[in-house]
Amino acid sequence: MRDGINLERTGVPAIVISHNVFEKAARAQCNALGVPDLRILVYSQPKGEEEEVEGAKAATDISKQLIQMIASEDK
Repeated sequence: MRDGINLERTGVPAIVISHNVFEKAARAQCNALGVPDLRILVYSQPKGEEEEVEGAKAATDISKQLIQMIASEDK
């Protein structure tokens, strides 16, 4: 969170990636530190242990979401 907030403060666009269980805390920290509009990509924390294939799929899905967020900023 702090890295993303510090980047935004210096004018560098940032996106922070967070598990859903930390979303509320992440948004509260952004608000408290004066960067309420920091973009946060939230994804579901796996329940139990992930198999290697499931982890790779999750990483691919998150990467696609991140690319979409970056692309939407450029428009």
